[in-house]
Amino acid sequence: MDPRLQVFKEEPGFIKLFQLFKEKYRSLDRIGGKVSLKSFKPDEVASIAGFLGQPCEKLAEKGSLALLDFEKELAKTGFSDYHLLLLLEEVLGETIFTKKEEEDRKSALENDFIQRLKQAIPEGDWWLEWICSKKPDTRWFWSHYQQNKEEWFEKVVLVFQAFSLLPKEGEFERLPFFSQRTTGNPHYFDSNEAAEKLLLHCMYVDQVRSGNTDAVMPKTVGEKNDLLSEYGIMRDDLWNFITCQGLLAASGNQLHSVWKAAAETRTVLNVPMKELVKIERVWPATGKKVWVVENSSVSSTMMDALPDAPIICTHGQIRLAGWLLLDKLVQSDCTLYYSGDIDPEGIVIADKLKKRYKERLVIWGMDTEAYKTSLSEEDITNRLPKLDRIASPAWNELISLMREIKLAGYQEAIVPKLIKDIRANSPVGS
Repeated sequence: MDPRLQVFKEEPGFIKLFQLFKEKYRSLDRIGGKVSLKSFKPDEVASIAGFLGQPCEKLAEKGSLALLDFEKELAKTGFSDYHLLLLLEEVLGETIFTKKEEEDRKSALENDFIQRLKQAIPEGDWWLEWICSKKPDTRWFWSHYQQNKEEWFEKVVLVFQAFSLLPKEGEFERLPFFSQRTTGNPHYFDSNEAAEKLLLHCMYVDQVRSGNTDAVMPKTVGEKNDLLSEYGIMRDDLWNFITCQGLLAASGNQLHSVWKAAAETRTVLNVPMKELVKIERVWPATGKKVWVVENSSVSSTMMDALPDAPIICTHGQIRLAGWLLLDKLVQSDCTLYYSGDIDPEGIVIADKLKKRYKERLVIWGMDTEAYKTSLSEEDITNRLPKLDRIASPAWNELISLMREIKLAGYQEAIVPKLIKDIRANSPVGS
């Protein structure tokens, strides 16, 4: 540094003043404006006034100093070979960019990063374009980018390469084995790792571009598992199970002996994903109707009353095992009757099922009369916005009533009616 400039570091107030000058220049994108001296001590104001050749009292009374005035006076001193910006950079020891220059530079670096990624994974152009758009769901991506650009580059490339090696349609793979196969590390996609979020985000964007209007970037463990399952990835194939009774199953032309024995002995099965993937066909032991219930206690009560009826319990949010079983039943030309709690979460689940199975699924026990009968004291005011994404007009009347009453309706209150419905519409009797 020019030894003449040491005076600005030694004299009181100048570093403080130059920091204010720097921020003013950065915000205005030019040398201009003025800064306040209200926070400066008397000796600091006196030092600055002396440099400017002004009475200390006059500068203190004015309470501010214009950058152009300082630069004008600078030309009259022994520092006439410096303009103000150069002086600030030399004294503060940094290159000073305006905020616009800084943003332009940042954008250029980010664009270069994306272009490098496009060269490395050209098949992922659709995902990279989404990331480049800076949508709210990409903020975390750019936050990781700022921390370690080269490490993040390698991670993004590896994750997309893994995405390109997902199981074939109709096949399933456990997450640790998928991770080992595609990255060499069985824990690479462990929960809460950055790689897991990258993979899930890639899947989410793929869902959106495929026309899935209900797609959301998953946050909960259940949402993450559901999205992974859409691509044939299982986090856990033992705990991922579905509960049922009154169903038969087969692989090829061979009737499954366990399912057959369970139907004959009126036994309820908890069927894990591990076993479901071995089954090719599932159908009711009697009739063509299957009764699907969200709530486990309600389902258990119904199974007690109707031990021969084809009944399935989803235990709330439907996991991969549930989707797989329901898919196989629909493939066997069955009609599904679904009933869940009448609260925002229950409506969202039912609507998702209806969209997936269309005319093969009937919403059951979830109308305005059932809602009035099943009302609880639980306030759902803060959860009502979840209903905003329900577009089907079939729900309009019920949702309108829920917005008015603002209470949850629960299945336990209408169990007798649900049992009566099954008896009246099923060949199993009592």
